[in-house]
Amino acid sequence: MRIGGCARYLSGVMGAVLAPAGAALAQAPAPPARDAPAIVWRASAGYETFAYRDIASSRPPVDASPVRWLGTGPTIALEYGRVRPARLHQFAFTTTTSGGFVYETGVDSTSRPVGDSARFIEGRYDYRRTLARSIGLPRLEGEIGARGAVERRNFRHELTGAILTETDALSSIAFVAGLRYHANRVGLRAEWSNAAMLARVRRRHEADALTEISGWGAGWLTDVATHIDLRIAPRTALVVSYLRRGEGVLLDHRAYTDERRRVTIGLTYAR
Repeated sequence: MRIGGCARYLSGVMGAVLAPAGAALAQAPAPPARDAPAIVWRASAGYETFAYRDIASSRPPVDASPVRWLGTGPTIALEYGRVRPARLHQFAFTTTTSGGFVYETGVDSTSRPVGDSARFIEGRYDYRRTLARSIGLPRLEGEIGARGAVERRNFRHELTGAILTETDALSSIAFVAGLRYHANRVGLRAEWSNAAMLARVRRRHEADALTEISGWGAGWLTDVATHIDLRIAPRTALVVSYLRRGEGVLLDHRAYTDERRRVTIGLTYAR
């Protein structure tokens, strides 16, 4: 009887102790499930203006040619991104072909042969972090990040009695800063980036004899870009983008600068 009474007593004590704990566990919220990243695809097309200028000296005062080699052409871009509320991983591929070149002095322009051309193929990776606090306005957010890019360029000049071709392979790493604002169906984004660049250049001069020069160089690259996103469906948005890029490349035998301005329109799909 004593053993049975002790068992009943211990059972009552354990029930009194464990009942509140069980109730607390039942009321405690389950740990939040980790949100899966949104997958974003973007395809866009537009046109780009490319201006190239030789530089005779890279030290102040810079002695630059007053003549620009100027052309325009179509550009196509494809982007893939994985987006979370506080960060972004994005891959992009862009191809551009420029033609219709002229020599421009700012006062007058002279048409170049139809064979003059410039082609660009670029791939890049972006990583961004969204700052924890809004900046000024409730929906205005700041972003910082890094960008790695590789690009291949092909230039072709038709000269009197000769053809000059150039192939550039460039790689760069950049710091990126931006602002993002969202309101209902409209989103606005602006970004600035500055990069250090490494270049490998090969030039071929085809005349009576073939002359080839190759070398290494370094340079800088600065981008300023704006984007307007207009949501037209729950998962689809229309995007309009503008990019202005300035570059300078210093090689062991020459130096040049160029400027590119690009306008594109495309669609974004998210899931």
